[in-house]
Amino acid sequence: MKKASALTAALSGKRSDATTSVVDDFAKHTDSFSFPCLDRNGKESTSGVDDVTHELEKASLKGQTIAGSAPTAVILANGSVAADYELNPYRRRGGEERVPTPQASVDDRLRWTSLGSASLQSNFMADALIGSLPRGLSINEREKIFASTPLSPTLSMLSSMPSDKVGSRTLEGRRLRRHVLKGAVIVFITAGYSGKRFIFEKAKELGVRSVIIDGPDSWCQTLQDDKMIEKFIGIDFSDAESVFDKCLAACKKVQKDLGELDGVCTFCEMAVPLVSRIAESLGLSSNSPAAVDAARDKHSTRAKMAAAGLPTPRNMLVQQPSDLKPAAELVKFPAVIKPIYGAASIGVVRVNDMPQLEQAYKRVTRELAKAHIVAGALQQGEEEEEDEDSAADQAIDATVSQGNADSWIKLTLMLEEYLDGPEVDVDLVLSEGQAVYGAITDNWPTVEPYFNETGSNCPSILPTKQQQELMQMAVQSTQCLGFKQGVFHVELKYTSRGPRLIEVNCRMGGGPVRNTNLLVWGVDLVEEHLLTCAGIPSRPPIAAKPLMYIAEYSINAQKTGKMQHIDFLKDWQNHPDVLYARALVQKGQKVTCVTDGMPTWVCELMVVKPSVEEAITFVKAIDQALDIPIV
Repeated sequence: MKKASALTAALSGKRSDATTSVVDDFAKHTDSFSFPCLDRNGKESTSGVDDVTHELEKASLKGQTIAGSAPTAVILANGSVAADYELNPYRRRGGEERVPTPQASVDDRLRWTSLGSASLQSNFMADALIGSLPRGLSINEREKIFASTPLSPTLSMLSSMPSDKVGSRTLEGRRLRRHVLKGAVIVFITAGYSGKRFIFEKAKELGVRSVIIDGPDSWCQTLQDDKMIEKFIGIDFSDAESVFDKCLAACKKVQKDLGELDGVCTFCEMAVPLVSRIAESLGLSSNSPAAVDAARDKHSTRAKMAAAGLPTPRNMLVQQPSDLKPAAELVKFPAVIKPIYGAASIGVVRVNDMPQLEQAYKRVTRELAKAHIVAGALQQGEEEEEDEDSAADQAIDATVSQGNADSWIKLTLMLEEYLDGPEVDVDLVLSEGQAVYGAITDNWPTVEPYFNETGSNCPSILPTKQQQELMQMAVQSTQCLGFKQGVFHVELKYTSRGPRLIEVNCRMGGGPVRNTNLLVWGVDLVEEHLLTCAGIPSRPPIAAKPLMYIAEYSINAQKTGKMQHIDFLKDWQNHPDVLYARALVQKGQKVTCVTDGMPTWVCELMVVKPSVEEAITFVKAIDQALDIPIV
């Protein structure tokens, strides 16, 4: 019998002999010290686990305040509330920012109103910007710019060092890389939400001369006052067509004032397409716009993976009602219907049969049609409450009373097979086209049908063979999209038919992701991203065994109502095995349970125990013990 090719198998959703062979050979042909999940077959560690452990103990990470995963209220010097992104409620662990929505807490509604529509448009980079960006440069155009770009002092220093030593996976190699990075001039396009302050604290610690380009009222301007960054540059984002030119001009001005740039980067999802174009225009190390754009388009990602012979979920575009039946016949049930791009995860719903699909299609298209473009970003329309509107509410309603998204967003949907099995996050570091670090975190079952995140644990407790296959899929997915460098947050499931990709996020994950990798494996994703951004090789020393065993839990509201107070966590906040216990809502805020809509996260916990299993049991015991005051 003729063997199926990898491509044929990918299109059919089956695993071919060729694909299986590649998976089996993955550990054999990979630097196993890059991936803690791989069996090292008794090899001695060359990553200096004792030294890494000693450094972490000196830093007393367990005793420090661990950076949070939510925005914090920042007051500017003039007493006004700073402009600050919210976290997309569908994508907290993914760390995806969104423009403040008027349908949030009382405090957020007042902040939204105080900024005003014009200020929102000026201060927030939003999805509408992406469609206005120029095309990526051709290979010839990139090569011409790179050839004419002088080496920065940082790269000149790097070129004078022995490559084997600076690229060594040892603490001495890391010392050399940090020495090269110190003094580098790096421009950050948008700072993201204020909970990401730790990024700039780390950059300062490493001696990076950071410049941030963001909205004129952004919270991050306080970082210049605190001497955390070299310079803050306010840019008006209201005219999407001019943002690229403004940012490019600002970068050239920094170049003139501070010397040759070493890199342009971001830790903010919506800025990645802009950064890739700015960096290549300046001849700096970066991923191509084509790779970034493909990763952001769910259907394009699937197509590229199939073309590369990688197993891919069955899927089909749905552009009109007549596409539903053929899509269902191809994909089969259960399935998930979702927008392919640009919808802030509005309308991602599981369907189990044809009537549910038809109903969900009507609902999703209605939601998208009712959605609002606020400051250029898509916001979901909501039903009005029966309570009497306050003056602030009336001002908001006057601004966003009618849906206007259909004039901008493509209402193309995709029907994709429902992926069963456990979900994981794979955090990757690529350097010079190769994966130099990868670690797996197990995600706990989501709250369906909305796929709301709950908790996670690290290290993974999946069988080693499954971890190898998942790591293989994560690495090859990023590489087939064309990525060469940086930190990636890759979401996958190990299904009954093997590993399947959910999506590739082309930047560091949010929420507990940085903390998890640092605490468990001794790898700081912030540092590794800054290195690759500056063109310096990344080879992080990695612990040969876990330094800690952790579990984290984001607790969803179990009933709909109003939060009476947020003191319900106080008994756990000083527990020696609790790294943090934080409320994610405010007193008086309305919260929603899954039976009434997209559920609200009310708090987040992270705990440490001598084993993963004990950590999971402990954090779930805390959940059961909490008396959350929702009325």
